[in-house]
Amino acid sequence: MLALLDCCCGLDVHKDVIHACILKGSPDEEPISIHAEFKAIQSDLQAMCSWLLENQCFNVAMESTGVYWRPVYEACEEFLDGYKCLMVVNAHHMRNLPGRKSDVKDAQWIATLLRHGLLEPSFVPERLIRNLREYSRLRRTLVAERTRYSNRLEKFLQAHGFKLSSVLSSILGVSGRRLLATLSQKGVLSPIDVSDAMDRRVKKSMEEIRSTVTGKLDYSERSYLKILLDKIDTLDGEINDILLLMQHLAEPYKIQLEQLDSIPGIDIAAALTIIAETSATPQDSFDSAKKIVSWAGLSPRNDESAGNIKSRKVTKGSPYIKAILCQVAWAGVKGNSFLRAG
Repeated sequence: MLALLDCCCGLDVHKDVIHACILKGSPDEEPISIHAEFKAIQSDLQAMCSWLLENQCFNVAMESTGVYWRPVYEACEEFLDGYKCLMVVNAHHMRNLPGRKSDVKDAQWIATLLRHGLLEPSFVPERLIRNLREYSRLRRTLVAERTRYSNRLEKFLQAHGFKLSSVLSSILGVSGRRLLATLSQKGVLSPIDVSDAMDRRVKKSMEEIRSTVTGKLDYSERSYLKILLDKIDTLDGEINDILLLMQHLAEPYKIQLEQLDSIPGIDIAAALTIIAETSATPQDSFDSAKKIVSWAGLSPRNDESAGNIKSRKVTKGSPYIKAILCQVAWAGVKGNSFLRAG
């Protein structure tokens, strides 16, 4: 097969070391291979870029496990002036390509595939989006942690005879928080405490609510309840802070955020997450809506043999964008919008 590039480089990126191989030569002859090894520290990353410049190599492909590719990628963006091609490749796709000999090193195999135009780049958004993505995924982790503490709080209340979730739509709503704050101080709730804590929008009667909060907490149990409430308050503050930071970071994408926020089921937090995962201009990286849906893992499998359907489960994809799209879809169809009718 005729090569397409005169000079290219393959990088096999590990946690502490980077194996590099440059292939140089005209497309119709056997290329010369130049091997080097660099440490995954900033000074060596700059040295690697200088080495690439010395060899006039401006086409680079890298394979990496986890997030180890990112500092290498960003070093090339910053220090490899005039690069033509810079891609992170899918290891699964690369290993499925035929023709590899067992004694060929990973870096050389990456360079060989790049030289012949057989690699497909993974989706790597611009640096600002990558930073926004870190905030988005941290917020997701904190929201999940808050949910775990909320579930623990519900179990604690049930174990001690407080059936708040049976009469309140949310035990951490306005009324529920007032009741729990009083309970963490006194250990018991009087009829007056219940009346003072209830918001006027609560539908259940006072008698019904009072009958569900007749339990009693001792000092250690009150302390435990206070720890849970303080932890949830702390997480709420951190989640709100991250959301504000994300809005500030996404200021250049104000128009795209407003457009997404106008869609039923999508609020500002969901809009920020969608942009963080797909970029503000997904059309630049995905040719059609079908491709981005497939990349998100929301396309059903076409697993059919001899007319028998074996599976229609959705494919694997990015769990982050898949989760948020499912959430906003449910919000859209359950809300009072035209999507509900569909």
